[in-house]
Amino acid sequence: MAAFRIRPATLEDAPILADLGERTFRETFEPLYDPADFAAFLAEAYAPAVQRAELADPLRPALVLEAEGAPAGFAQLWLDHGEPSVPGARPAELQRIYLLRSAQGGGRGAALLADCEDLARNRGADVLWLGVWEHNARALAFYARCGFRAVGEHSFRIGTRLDRDLLLAKALP
Repeated sequence: MAAFRIRPATLEDAPILADLGERTFRETFEPLYDPADFAAFLAEAYAPAVQRAELADPLRPALVLEAEGAPAGFAQLWLDHGEPSVPGARPAELQRIYLLRSAQGGGRGAALLADCEDLARNRGADVLWLGVWEHNARALAFYARCGFRAVGEHSFRIGTRLDRDLLLAKALP
C-alpha cells in the first residue's frame, strides 16, 4: 500500500478542499442528476470561498489525507451540530468524508474516519453522525463495519431532485 498521511487542514487548504469536494462528488454522483442542477450545486457547495469560510469556523475542523505526497481526500466535522433523531448531548456531524476513487482501499478511509472520531471526542463530542444517500451501498456497508447505526433520515436536494439520506450515528465513549 502506498504511504499516506492525515493532517489538519488550514485556511490555505480551501482551494484543495474545493477541488477534492467537487471531484469526489462528481465521481460518485454526477450521473444521477440533471447537469445544470449538478453544476449549480457544485458551484455553491464547493466554491473556494465557501470552503475558506467553513475552515475559518472553529466548529468546522477538517483533515486532509495525502497519498503519495498529493491531496487525495478530506473530512470535515461540524461540532455541536445535530438533528432531532441524533442521540447525545454534544453531537458532531461528519459533514464530509471524501476520498478520490484512486485513493480508496488500503485502510485510508478507515484511518481518516478514526482520526475524525478522535478529533470529535477530543473536542467534547459524545456522538458522531452523518447523512448518507440511502442507495449508496458501499458507503452504508463501510459505516456499518465502523460501528454506525441508523437513527433517522432527512432529505437532500440538488435542483429539483429530492433524495433520502439515512442518518447514521456512533457513540464516542
